[in-house]
Amino acid sequence: MNETREKKDMSEKRNNSENSEEDEEEKQLKLESLRKAGEIAQEVKKFIKPEIKIGVKALDIVSATEKKISELGGVCAFPVNLSINNIAAHYTSPFRDDGLTIKDNDLVKIDLGVHIEGYIVDTAFSVNFNKEENLENIITATDTALQAAKMMVKPGTNTKNIGKKIEGIVKGFNYIPIKELGGHQIERWRVHGTKSLPELGSQGGDEIEVGDVFAIEIFASTGSGSVHDTNSCHIYALNPYTGRVPLRRKSSKQILGFINKNYKTLPFAERWLGKEFQMGVAFGLQELVQQGKIRRHYVLSEEKEAYVAQSEETILVTEDGYEQLT
Repeated sequence: MNETREKKDMSEKRNNSENSEEDEEEKQLKLESLRKAGEIAQEVKKFIKPEIKIGVKALDIVSATEKKISELGGVCAFPVNLSINNIAAHYTSPFRDDGLTIKDNDLVKIDLGVHIEGYIVDTAFSVNFNKEENLENIITATDTALQAAKMMVKPGTNTKNIGKKIEGIVKGFNYIPIKELGGHQIERWRVHGTKSLPELGSQGGDEIEVGDVFAIEIFASTGSGSVHDTNSCHIYALNPYTGRVPLRRKSSKQILGFINKNYKTLPFAERWLGKEFQMGVAFGLQELVQQGKIRRHYVLSEEKEAYVAQSEETILVTEDGYEQLT
């Protein structure tokens, strides 16, 4: 009986040791992947910022950014967003180029994500070509709020308190935070994780813990501080909560298989599928949306005459604060 108990204890110790080693390996993979993704994101920003000029097509900027991510050894965590003026988020160049070109007086936002093995960083910046006096400090507002928010990050802090700080700074510059948008936790294979980092102090928050990865994302607007879905959609994502559904079209089945293999739950562009499939993309996506297998990410817009700026960085929460990744 004692011998049996001794063998059982030894087996339990061995299993605990193996689990501990696996946990440590996973932590190391997470850290190495996040740091590599962050370094790539930093290089990409340095590369693309000088290329954002009046007269340049949005498709050229988006394509060059995505290509650079790949060349540096990363993978796009989502299609590069290039949102202009009152468009706040989720615009990427469509399957067939719409000819969108940066013009004098435009306020341009670039939002890009990089992942390594599903470990994601998310970062954004704005470039202002508009000389109107009321836009003079709009990027300063988002950058200042971002820096202040970072300084508050530490284990045990509630993100609601950070949201209150963000709101106060953005409004102090005479702009309005956007209530539907803001920072977010990032989890493996999920750009928007469980926890939120709001733009407003009145919104609910979550407690920050060691090991959390957060995208601190700030928006400042000259409009109402609210966005709505437009009729445009060029970005989609797999719906992981839908089981098997009947698909009538062959193209739908092929596209779904390709999405599962290459993007998992991460957002992807209709434009990307167009490079892989010669025909059937539009009808295939339509059926997959109708059957609930994929979700649309509609272009988000403020009111018509508004201007929106955006700043975003990704941080890893440490025991005594944070490590900036992007």
